[in-house]
Amino acid sequence: MGIGKGAGFFAVAIFCAGTALPVMAEEAKALPPVKDFARFPDYEQLKLSPKGDYLAVTSRIESRTVLAILRLSDLKIVASAGGAEYQHVNSFDWVSDERVVYSIAENYGSLEIPYLTGELMALDVDGSPSKYLFGYRGEMSTGTRIRGGKAEYASARLIDPLLDEPNYALIAVYPWQDSAGQINAETVYKINVRNGMTTPVVSAPGRGFTQFATDESGFVRFAAGEYRQAYAVDTYFRSPEEPRWKQLDGEDGVGGGAKVLALDGAAQTVYMESGSCLVSFRFNSKVRERLACNPTAEIYDVDYSHDGLIPIRVSFEPGKIESMSLAEQHPDSRLLRALERSFPGQYTHIVSWSRDGSKAIISASSDRNPGTFYLFDRQAKKAEFLLAKESWIDAEQMAERQPISFSAADGMTIYGYLTLPRGQKPQQLPMVVLPHGGPFGPQDHWFYDDEAQMFASRGYAVLQVNFRGSGGYGKAYLEAGKGKWGSAMIGDIAAGTRYVIGKGVADARRICIYGGSFGGYAAMMSAVRYPELYRCAIGYAGAYDLLIQRKESDTANTRIGRDYLNFFVGADEAELKEQSPISHLDRLRAAVMLVHGEQDRRVPFSQFKAMRDALKARNYPFESLTYAGEGHGFYSEAHREEFYTRMLDFIARSLSAPASESASLLPEAGTR
Repeated sequence: MGIGKGAGFFAVAIFCAGTALPVMAEEAKALPPVKDFARFPDYEQLKLSPKGDYLAVTSRIESRTVLAILRLSDLKIVASAGGAEYQHVNSFDWVSDERVVYSIAENYGSLEIPYLTGELMALDVDGSPSKYLFGYRGEMSTGTRIRGGKAEYASARLIDPLLDEPNYALIAVYPWQDSAGQINAETVYKINVRNGMTTPVVSAPGRGFTQFATDESGFVRFAAGEYRQAYAVDTYFRSPEEPRWKQLDGEDGVGGGAKVLALDGAAQTVYMESGSCLVSFRFNSKVRERLACNPTAEIYDVDYSHDGLIPIRVSFEPGKIESMSLAEQHPDSRLLRALERSFPGQYTHIVSWSRDGSKAIISASSDRNPGTFYLFDRQAKKAEFLLAKESWIDAEQMAERQPISFSAADGMTIYGYLTLPRGQKPQQLPMVVLPHGGPFGPQDHWFYDDEAQMFASRGYAVLQVNFRGSGGYGKAYLEAGKGKWGSAMIGDIAAGTRYVIGKGVADARRICIYGGSFGGYAAMMSAVRYPELYRCAIGYAGAYDLLIQRKESDTANTRIGRDYLNFFVGADEAELKEQSPISHLDRLRAAVMLVHGEQDRRVPFSQFKAMRDALKARNYPFESLTYAGEGHGFYSEAHREEFYTRMLDFIARSLSAPASESASLLPEAGTR
């Protein structure tokens, strides 16, 4: 499985006359191969056991994500779980010093967000087979070494590991059965993590997904959910003295939309995200205090004290990461500031603490570093290198990512990132515009991006626009994209393209647009709406006909999915047709490449076939690449490498041909 790959014991002194040890830079290497950008990271999540003796880590192996437990003394794997194709260990928590409880998710393509199956399983450090605790396959043969229990037709997730009760944890359960299509309410249960037996604790105050928050004793004090309408959060509170739910509102000093982040029962204080602020709220006095706010961005991350009770730093991402230190006299806060000084230019984050705070897993990452993990020993005051997410990437060879902002056609301020190739003057460069998927909620970040770095390594400027509808900039920014897939959102991308051209960075005659999922839609829609801007367009798993998407996507198979489509995309067939790029091919001038997995369920393969047939009917040349065994985005690293190689060749040919010939010079390539 390769969990031990890249592990080592390179020590970084944390307290050395108040400064970090110098880092020796390696000499520049040859151009990184395309294969390096097609590989998945070796590691994803890491968590220390309560005593700090073991490390649980998830690792991606093409179409699956596995969980492994390593003994920290020698970094040897002592237990592992997972391995079924298209299944992923999604989240996990230590519920004792010897046991991890984990959840399972599934997806059928690398661009598709894994959906939780609702199952919970347990893995012990002794290497024994996983124990099936909760889920619909409990009484079925799993086909693995996992032993099944009673079948439960519901979804569960862990909300409190109850470390003071090693055999128990708290879970939230959503029943699948409903009446007349009604959305159900979740219930909190206490589960025995040895045999899966459950006991009800409290039900949510409303229907739908609920975020629960517990205090140190395991009492469920807070609940928050979108009970009345999408993206409008209602927050409720209860106490041991008054166990009935009571809604918090403006009179309580919190206001609507507050999300609980941490809860200090002893101090009678809850910490919440409200708008773009971190606020504290005292139960008894109902005093609300703003601890940190950002005028542009939502909270990106919060670091907590080792007991999880007190925020010690809050970070925002209006462009690059901006962090604000909190509880400055707290020992854990002072430690984090020292760690920041030891990794200059990096975003340094405490990933996981041991329960007593003597050990911590530290992550350091940046726009050029995909992420490295260190084990910090408080007594020794040093951090030892553990693992690198992508050990084959040389940060010294990677390009800098610059935050940008500009005005859209209607005057709205739009944000994004520009990645510039190393060693070249930022003048009149060929450019690849790279719209993200989603589109509502996801966003492009300042951090390392494989595709942006791949294009930059080949001499292209790379523009990524967080068009309206993207996450990270507040509710108003997100909802500004509602119903505007093919209009204002595409216009924002065009405005960003013109902004970079106007700065003299990009050559207006050599611009290509490429994206996956919604990004594939955006690439083709941009090409037909702004044919003067883009010389070539690559649609990867793109939706080109929104009517097909409403009828055939797996999103339309569930009520939640249909509600999402209605809320954000719309239901009027004439409008959906108008916002579909396939309806406007008479305006197309760009060279076209279509890429799709034939097993795609999120954006069905019929989308590819519809666009292919429409282009053929117009005798419009295009290139294409399909794979029979791939879904919504390619999992096979060999397929990803071939796709990237062919796309780079396609872009180079398209941008080197005269503008009047770029499309006609590209014959259709056979699919497979």
